[in-house]
Amino acid sequence: MSALIEDVRFSLRLLLKNRGFTLVCLLTLALAIGANTAIFSVVNGVLLRPLPYPEPDRLMQVVRATKDHGRSATHSIAAYVWMSAEGSPFSGVTAYEVLPSGFSVVGDGMPERLPGMRVAGGFFETFGVRPALGRGFLPEEDVVGGPRVVVLSESLWQRRFGGAPDVVGRSIVLNDEPYTVVGVAPASFAYPRGVNLWTPLQLDLTNRTNANFLYVTGRLRPGITTSGAVTALETLSGRVRADNPGLLDVGQEYVPVELRTFLAGSMRLALWVLLGAVGLVLLIACVNLANLQLARAAARNRELVVRAALGAAPGRLVRQMLTESLLLSVAGGGLGVLLAEAVLPALLALAPDSAVLLSGDGGGAQVGIDGTVLGFTLAASLLTGLLFGLLPAWQASRTDLQMALREGAQRTTTGPGGGRTRTFLVVGQVALAVMLLVGAALLIRGFSALQSVQPGFDPQGVHVLRLSLPEGRYGTLQALERFETQVEERVRALPGVEVAGFTTSLPMDSGPSMSFSIEGKYTGDDNGPGSGWGQYRPVTPGYFGAMRIGLVRGRLLAETDVAGSEPVVVINETAARRFWQGEDPLGQRIRVAHTVPSLRDEVPRVVVGVVRDVREDGLNDESPPVMYLAPGQMSQGIASMIVRMIPQNLLVRARGGHADVVAAVQREVWAVDAQQPVMETLKLEDHVARSLGSERFNMVLLGMMAALALVLAAVGIYGVLSYLVSQRTREMGVRLALGATRGEVVKLVLRQGLGAVAGGVVLGCAGALALTRVVSGFVHGVSALDPLSFIAAPLVLLGVGLVAIWVPALRASRVDPIIALKYD
Repeated sequence: MSALIEDVRFSLRLLLKNRGFTLVCLLTLALAIGANTAIFSVVNGVLLRPLPYPEPDRLMQVVRATKDHGRSATHSIAAYVWMSAEGSPFSGVTAYEVLPSGFSVVGDGMPERLPGMRVAGGFFETFGVRPALGRGFLPEEDVVGGPRVVVLSESLWQRRFGGAPDVVGRSIVLNDEPYTVVGVAPASFAYPRGVNLWTPLQLDLTNRTNANFLYVTGRLRPGITTSGAVTALETLSGRVRADNPGLLDVGQEYVPVELRTFLAGSMRLALWVLLGAVGLVLLIACVNLANLQLARAAARNRELVVRAALGAAPGRLVRQMLTESLLLSVAGGGLGVLLAEAVLPALLALAPDSAVLLSGDGGGAQVGIDGTVLGFTLAASLLTGLLFGLLPAWQASRTDLQMALREGAQRTTTGPGGGRTRTFLVVGQVALAVMLLVGAALLIRGFSALQSVQPGFDPQGVHVLRLSLPEGRYGTLQALERFETQVEERVRALPGVEVAGFTTSLPMDSGPSMSFSIEGKYTGDDNGPGSGWGQYRPVTPGYFGAMRIGLVRGRLLAETDVAGSEPVVVINETAARRFWQGEDPLGQRIRVAHTVPSLRDEVPRVVVGVVRDVREDGLNDESPPVMYLAPGQMSQGIASMIVRMIPQNLLVRARGGHADVVAAVQREVWAVDAQQPVMETLKLEDHVARSLGSERFNMVLLGMMAALALVLAAVGIYGVLSYLVSQRTREMGVRLALGATRGEVVKLVLRQGLGAVAGGVVLGCAGALALTRVVSGFVHGVSALDPLSFIAAPLVLLGVGLVAIWVPALRASRVDPIIALKYD
């Protein structure tokens, strides 16, 4: 122990004495380890940290999966019943709607619209959550026509009811109906993310229609593993197909997915790739520091030789060198934690709004610096210290004592092997940097290509107000139609307003899809001719003008397309091509939701127009088939479901600032219904930009990693070449004294440096080619083998390398031969 303490003291004295070297090392380590800490904290919060429920690894989300890895997480009521039946692998199963419902609450404060979730009765028991106050739902409350009861979130209880302990048993008004508060959830629970209250779903369990609008979560029975659950659900899938053939499509199976994995969604692979990229940056930093340590060991060679001559064993010298490296890495790791803490808010601000990592509640990730992250940082710091310290320490222990003492102090170096080692390290450093640069270039090219994609509408100058309408007032077709017509008339009369219209869903947002049958072609086979599906868009006539969606042929929806008139539908070009190939769809009749009695059209609707395609699913996906129909001509079943689950979007194309337009429109909405709050306002162009949030997040972070790698590589190249030039000062002087020109000396240094850089570029391109499969899922609009990216990235690094080499080369050419010959 005393020897270790002595090594630490000696190392501290040396590091404080060589402040420049120490500062460069600490800065490099802080950047590399800080970046790793920041990214790992996100990975830990999203992918690794257990959900805040008892035995969270036993919570499974049931999905319908096909052999080609296509998945759908939505289920029908009948499927939920099957999951609860005998033979199910779950001890508890719950169902809840795909989207939160809107609840207008009045009393105990200002009227407001709250997101809530209708859930099956065993919801809290399945998650293993006990309410902080009161209780959950009783079986008799989760039946059709059962009592209206509600469980509040802890945040809503504190904010609206002041944390009153007597809130249980109170009656509150939600959607114009009285509900009794039966419980308050604990502060750690807020699932699904962002909801403020829960009410019983009250499903009709005898319903056997294939209307998929539920998520199903189950808790595995004791003793059943995930693989056992897969087998059990395969057996259950066979029973379902035999008894209810319509519930599962051909080739589909019920599959359990761990809830944490399900919540992470598409972020999962992206975060692992980013963690791998930042790991490469740390490796580049290790190579950089190893080169610095090698140069420093060469400069200290006489000191090490003297210590060896006085009896220090090679192991003692190795331990001393490693102690210095570990001190640097631990100090750099500490600075890295501080840096990560500072940049983490900015990192989360870059994240897409839909990412689970933005959630700080019990329904999503909790990203931050905790014990796990600190443990990772300490391990990374120690490993880094060993990586960049081991090679210099090993080389220092191999010094030939007799040769070193014979050569003397001024000529003592680590020999030609040390120079080759540093060159090989530069090759590896450049190769890693090229791999990161190619990946970043691919993402930048893909993001640029996506931004140039035309969405099929004009978002400029369109203001959006989201209204969650209470089902009690607007659940009927006539009430919904009357409200939207009155609001549109008043808004259109405002100064500066060009056009206004309503839609249930914005492009690039979640929205319902429905199946349909074509009259005269449907044979009864839902997978055969005459059957199709499309995005279901109830819109008012002003929607097309507000979005500037072009008409191809026929007509648009008109003010006369109201409840009671002949049902009509407008389709997009994709639907026309896919379902009426070579035919004119105008005049054809379709029946929407034809397989679901509670939702289907009683009277077939006529196709009256075809409009341009809109990128409904995002700029990186082709347009799906879309059906546009008048809100007053929906079936009553669909209307009730949409009003309950999906906010209405009022689109206003108007001149003027966003705040002024929104304020004026809000006044007109309140003139129609003084109790109707506006949930959210936004500019449509911001909504389009936000749809690229995942791509922007990946591009910016990988670009930052590549930029950091480029800087580290440039510093490494410059440092090695500068050291080699200083070691060859006498040689350069001799060459100049014997008649070599300064240009020839520059070429000599350039050839040596560019050879290492070129070798690294070749290796890096080969590595990037091998990793194209990993990044191909993040690149849209260009090929993962995009030639421009594979040319531009190496050229950038060659250019940076040339600049880094040029400075030492010029210094070598300016050596004074007389001074150089006196160097020894």
